[in-house]
Amino acid sequence: MEDVRGLRVVYVSHCVLNQNSVVRGLAVRRGMLSEVVGVLDGLGLGVVQLPCPETGYLGLKRWWQVKDQYDCVGFRKYCRRLAEEAVSLALEFEGNGVRVVAVVGIRGSPSCGVRETSTGWVGGDPSKAGRSVRVWGMGVFMEELEKAFREAGLSVPMTDVDVSRLKESAAELREFLGRLV
Repeated sequence: MEDVRGLRVVYVSHCVLNQNSVVRGLAVRRGMLSEVVGVLDGLGLGVVQLPCPETGYLGLKRWWQVKDQYDCVGFRKYCRRLAEEAVSLALEFEGNGVRVVAVVGIRGSPSCGVRETSTGWVGGDPSKAGRSVRVWGMGVFMEELEKAFREAGLSVPMTDVDVSRLKESAAELREFLGRLV
């Protein structure tokens, strides 16, 4: 039997493959973001599911938060540990001929946003939190992941998908990844 592996993988934020990890009330699918998975499958890419730092750190009963809350020493250290584990696997892949093509995050996420993250609440009474706002920049986990890749000598392009416009975002992802594969 011939080995037909494609030798290319993409790292994806946990909730791309498991919407059950998303803060209660924010999941947009029952299971996975099939639009994104379809793009990856169509390009013949393997998928590495990153851990969900928010669920791992605060659990499923957490409140929604913005980057302002997650941008603290303890959460950064936790994200750094997860990032180092992800990079160790990437080095194993790369050292054995499997290219890490890209990282795909979640636009607007305080942890996994790549192009946009969220801000808008600096603490206090959550009933007075108001609305969060998307701003340019990375979430905490993606910042730590990018730094860990760079320190390991790996240049891995990063992008994110917007769950509020999945069809358009999947088309953008197909174009982005198509330039890389």
